[in-house]
Amino acid sequence: MKQSEVNQLCREAAACFQQHQWVLPPQPQWAATDFGLGDYRQAGLAEVVLANEPEYCEKIMYAAEGMVTPAHTHGAKKEDIICRSGCLRMILWKENPRTHAVEGQVEVAINGQIRTIISGESFDLNPGERITLTPGLWHEFAPSAPNTMIGEVSTWCDEEKDNFFADPAVDIFHTIEPDEAAEFSGF
Repeated sequence: MKQSEVNQLCREAAACFQQHQWVLPPQPQWAATDFGLGDYRQAGLAEVVLANEPEYCEKIMYAAEGMVTPAHTHGAKKEDIICRSGCLRMILWKENPRTHAVEGQVEVAINGQIRTIISGESFDLNPGERITLTPGLWHEFAPSAPNTMIGEVSTWCDEEKDNFFADPAVDIFHTIEPDEAAEFSGF
């Protein structure tokens, strides 16, 4: 990913946050990624870490309509993913969808109520709705509407050791090509 692409994605995110009057803390910690897949418009995400303490984490995230956060799970982290604005399309799996047959159902809390979701089928979260993802539950999401803000409230986030992606090509720590100066701090 080029620095110019990181800057562009973060500018879009900042504009979306401002449009929805989401005020960032002083000196926000920005991160942006194309997941090492080479096209952030297909698979990409910008985020600001609002807190990452031993007991909890909070993030505000942005992706343009259709930009996928690829199928992944966490070994320890429990998280609520919250649609703050727009519409967020989710897909859940019981097991790694790349190595196991997509079958069965998943029980998951949506807005505090247990629901049964068919593994591999997409569904939408509308503004204000949240889904509670427990460790080991495979998930993928992508905005299905413009100006979608995505919240996360979770247990401590260990990006290096607790993200497991279905696609082995995914690399969230890929090198940024310095084709221009960084406009946002944190990466």
